[in-house]
Amino acid sequence: MRNEDNYWLRRASSGRFTRRRFVGGAALAGVGAASLGLVGCGDDDSGGTTPTSAPSGTTPAASASAAAASPTAAASAAVDGGVYVGAWLGGNVFDSVDVHRAFGDPTSWLSNYIINKVVRYKNPDTGEVEGDLAAKLPESPDLSTYIFTLRKDVKWQQTPLTNGRGLTSADIKWHFDRQANAKTKDGVDTPFRFSAVYKGIKVETPDDYTAKITLAKPSGGFLTQLSGYFSTVPNREATEKFEGDHRTLTEEAMPASHDFILKQWRAGKPINLARNPANSRKGQPHFDGLIYPTGIFEDPVAYRTAFEQKQVDAWGSPDASVTKAVLDAHKDTMSETLTGVGNTVFMHLNMNKQFKDVRLVQAMNQAFDRRAMIQTFHQGLGQVSGPVTWLQEGYAVKPDDLIKYAGYKTDRAAEMKDARALWAAGGGPALGDVDIKIPDTWLGPWPDTTQIIPKMLNDALGVTQFKSTKTTYNEEIIPNLSNGNFPNWFAWTSQVNSPDPRTDLFNTYNSTSPSNFQHVNNPDIDKLTVDALGTTDYNKGRDAALQVQDILLKNGMFGNVVLYNYISRGAYWNYVHPNLKTYPTAGKPGAGYNIFAGFLTGVNAWLNLKDPSATGRPAQTV
Repeated sequence: MRNEDNYWLRRASSGRFTRRRFVGGAALAGVGAASLGLVGCGDDDSGGTTPTSAPSGTTPAASASAAAASPTAAASAAVDGGVYVGAWLGGNVFDSVDVHRAFGDPTSWLSNYIINKVVRYKNPDTGEVEGDLAAKLPESPDLSTYIFTLRKDVKWQQTPLTNGRGLTSADIKWHFDRQANAKTKDGVDTPFRFSAVYKGIKVETPDDYTAKITLAKPSGGFLTQLSGYFSTVPNREATEKFEGDHRTLTEEAMPASHDFILKQWRAGKPINLARNPANSRKGQPHFDGLIYPTGIFEDPVAYRTAFEQKQVDAWGSPDASVTKAVLDAHKDTMSETLTGVGNTVFMHLNMNKQFKDVRLVQAMNQAFDRRAMIQTFHQGLGQVSGPVTWLQEGYAVKPDDLIKYAGYKTDRAAEMKDARALWAAGGGPALGDVDIKIPDTWLGPWPDTTQIIPKMLNDALGVTQFKSTKTTYNEEIIPNLSNGNFPNWFAWTSQVNSPDPRTDLFNTYNSTSPSNFQHVNNPDIDKLTVDALGTTDYNKGRDAALQVQDILLKNGMFGNVVLYNYISRGAYWNYVHPNLKTYPTAGKPGAGYNIFAGFLTGVNAWLNLKDPSATGRPAQTV
C-alpha cells in the first residue's frame, strides 16, 4: 500500500503521529492479529462503558475523548448463545498456572475471563475504575487507607477443592499477603511478579465482607494497580494445591468466579471456556463459550485459511496489505479495525553479563533503526516509543522532544557514527559473537527476523559479530529473569497495563524491586520513582516520571531498550459483535482499547448467527 493511500500510515511515517489524534479514528488495543477483541500476540481487547468523570492521574481531555468514542450499541441488542473461536490470547505461551507467579502475560490475560479483581477498569484508556469483587469504590479516609466493601453474591465454581464456597475478605487478605511475602505455602522463597507492589501493605478483615487495606506510604497508582490485567484474585485452595507443579497446564488450577469456566486447559490442546452458570453478574456473558485453537496464531497461512472458511471469527495478517486485500474482497460481509499494539516491541540486553558497560547498551540503542523496522515488519503502521510508550500519552515524552534523544533522531548517519564510537569505547569488538535471540512466537509471523536483526546491527556498527537464533519465552527467557542469566533477545515485552506507567517504572528500575532484573542502582531514579508513585497530584507524578525517562534515555534504558508500538489491521465477519470502543462506520474502521479489557467480554461481545454473513459457518461447541 502506498503511504498516500492511508491517513494513519502517513501520520506514523511523518514522525508527528500522536495518540490523541489516533484515538479519533483508529484503535489502540491489542497485538498482532485480530480476534475476539481484534488482537494478536498476547493482548486481548474489549469494549467498555462511557466514563462519567476523569480519574486521578488522567487529564479531563483524555476522559472526554474516551467518552465521545464509547460504544453506542444498546445492551438490548445483544444476542445470547454461540461459541466464539479465535486467537483471543494471541501467542498463548503459558509459564505458570499461578497468576501470582506468572511472568508471561497469557496466564494473566486468560484469568481475566475466569476470575475477578478487587476493582477493575470501567474505562481502561482513561484509567477510570469501578468495583468488581468490591461492591463499589473504597472509602478512603486518608491517602494510605482504603476500606473495601465486598459483594456478597460471589461464589467460587463448584469443584472438589472449593465446594462452591462464597468469596470473603479472607481471600483478599491471602491474595495480598502471599504476594507481599513472596513465599509458597511451605515457606520457600519464590519469585512473584509484583511482590514489590504488595510489600508493606497491611490487610485487616473486620468481617467477611470488609477488607481494610493500609499502605506503607501513599500511592497515586494503587487503584490502577489493582485494576491491571495481572491483578485477578485466584482461588486459594486450588493455587496452593498446584504450587509444586505450577507449570503443568490444568483447568483445575483456576476455578472460576467470573464469566467463564475453564473446560480445557492442557498442553497441545485447544483452550475451551464455557459460560459460568454461577456468575453473579446476571445476563453475562452472552457467549456460550470461547475456543482458542492450538497453534493457530503461530501459523499465519493456516489462520487466514481458517478465517476465510469461518472456522475462526476474526483475524489479521502480519502483513497489513494482506488483511486489506481480504477485506476488499468481502466488503459486504466483513468489517475492519486498526489496532494499536499494547505489547511493546523491545530489545533486552543483559547488563549483568555481556553488556556490563553502559556505553554498549547506549550503542545498541542507537544502532537499532526503529523506523526501518516499523516499515519492514509492519508496513509503516506504528510509531517509536520511549521508556513510556505513546499509548500512555499523558506520561510519555512528547514526540517533538523524543526525537532529540539518541536512538530516536532522524539523522541515521549521525546515529550510526555515535553508535560505532560508543561500541568501540565500551569494548564491544572484544565481546566476540553476540546473539540477539528471537522467541519462536515472534518468528511465527515474521520468520525472516533472524536475518534482518543481525544485518541491521552489523551494518550500523560496522562489525560482523551479531547473529540471531531462536529461543522461547518459557524455557530460556522468563525462568532466567530473576537470576540474571537471561539471554539478549528481541520481540514483544509485557502488555501496557495502564495509562499510568508509574508503577511499571518503579518495578523495572527502583533498586528495591525484585523485578529490577538489570540491577539498576541509581539514587536519582530511586527517589524519583518513589516520588512519582507517592503523589496523587497528576502534574507532580507526570513531572517525576518525565525526569526518570530523561535519565533512562541518556543511558540506553539500562538495557531495557523500548523500541516501538505498531498498529495492526484486523478483520471480522459481520455476524461478530466484538469488544470495541467504537464500531466501524462508512469509510472508517472500528477502534478498540489500548489497555487490555478482556474482562469486559461478557458485557460487550456476542454473535448474531442469524446474520447473512454467518452462512456456512461450522457449528461450534465446548
